[in-house]
Amino acid sequence: MSPHASPEVVLHPDAEVLAAATAARLLTRLVDLQSHRAPLHVVLTGGTVGTATLRAVAASPARAAVDWSQVHLWWGDERFLPDGDPERNETQAREALVDALGDALPAANVHAVPARSDAVPDADAAARAYRAELAAHAPEGARAPVPDVLLLGVGPDGHVASLFPGKQTLHEQRDLVVAEHDSPKPPPERVSLTFPVIRSAREVWLVAAGAEKAPAVARGLAGDDVTTTPAAGAVGTERTLWLLDVAAAQDLPAARTDGATTGTRTGADDDASHASAGGATAAADALWARVDDYLAAVVDEPADAATVAAAAAGSGLPDIAVAPNQGRLLEILARAVGARRVLEVGTLGGYSTWWLAQALPSDGTVVTLELSEAHAAVARASLDAAGVGDRVELRVGPAAESLDALVAEHGEPFDLVFVDADKERLATYVDRALALSRPGTLVVVDNVVRRGAVVQPDHPDTRVQGVRAFVAAVARDPRVDATVLQTVGAKGHDGFALLRVR
Repeated sequence: MSPHASPEVVLHPDAEVLAAATAARLLTRLVDLQSHRAPLHVVLTGGTVGTATLRAVAASPARAAVDWSQVHLWWGDERFLPDGDPERNETQAREALVDALGDALPAANVHAVPARSDAVPDADAAARAYRAELAAHAPEGARAPVPDVLLLGVGPDGHVASLFPGKQTLHEQRDLVVAEHDSPKPPPERVSLTFPVIRSAREVWLVAAGAEKAPAVARGLAGDDVTTTPAAGAVGTERTLWLLDVAAAQDLPAARTDGATTGTRTGADDDASHASAGGATAAADALWARVDDYLAAVVDEPADAATVAAAAAGSGLPDIAVAPNQGRLLEILARAVGARRVLEVGTLGGYSTWWLAQALPSDGTVVTLELSEAHAAVARASLDAAGVGDRVELRVGPAAESLDALVAEHGEPFDLVFVDADKERLATYVDRALALSRPGTLVVVDNVVRRGAVVQPDHPDTRVQGVRAFVAAVARDPRVDATVLQTVGAKGHDGFALLRVR
């Protein structure tokens, strides 16, 4: 198995949508990762789209869902200029995002490349200082922290960070940070991370917009030599994403764009296999969505459900809730088992919660668990406005802790359980849910096919590995009868598991 992830392509209609989608993707990923790991290290990029992405993060209400005290910000490169110079990436990032976060992001978590000063007279001194800063935050035995997400712009010449075609710095293996004294684009003096850091990142996201980037994008994705197209060497250990607008993708071969996912549903739970695992193409996705539209008359989404969905979207929450036909299925299952008590793991904006709550009798209760207080606030307001808030008990905090608390309370068992939370701990959540169930309880677990990626035992995405661990556990669990069904539709190719407690 290669130690790095094959590139995936995500297309967006234009640069504005690309920035908004990348911001939503970043917020969603940070919340997802914080459910099981801290602190997180994010490497930022400059440039027009990079800075616009940071502005979109600052403008999103979903930014409140991130615990910024557990996020460290770094830069992939920097123009060696005086502090506060408007051309510095740090200056632009502070104006776009850092200042807006205020006290939520501790100053000690912002690791800027030193600016030109009497104490730091040249780019070599700045590179040495940044190497020392990386080392100060490295785990034991390492020289630098492992970036969880590393963002890179792509230049028209194919450069990333300040690693330019033909430069000796492309082949640097010893130093993690280098000085560039003769940049082909101004200013000539720069400081840059090198490939040993870039290629250590768990996820590398390359962001490019505009037709002038198209030739470099095509060369990078074709696996060109790093000496001529540095972007070709930027890969993550778990995931490599090329986030492009249509113009930047115009020189890609049809086989590459046909297999790419689209980024119009910003923040969607796009599985690691959208563009790299084969399977569904964009044409198939479009057909499945058309069929869902055709069958929508059968579901006839109620106005209250649509209002809950609209409130979530208006609050900047990621678009990863169930589709209306899936919500109706949850309602039918709840009514079929005569559910009075329902457990939901993963509230988000309350859309699936609404479908479950309105299916219950007047004395019924949905206990729903949500990690983010910001998401929970949106859900509470929407469910109260829809008239079902009195049937919903919303608990905020890590799901495993909330489930353990429910077990300790020795309350009534649940009749139906719906699990739609982070996949890394899926087996743990279901195990706890079974302890809260009775014979005959139905357990529904969403997103367990992930566009077919579950068949790959060495898949680098931790969400896929979490699903595989769940499938393995449930296959040998004597407490349940279980099945897994694949689904296609507006949400793409996925599937759900259905368990009945014996």
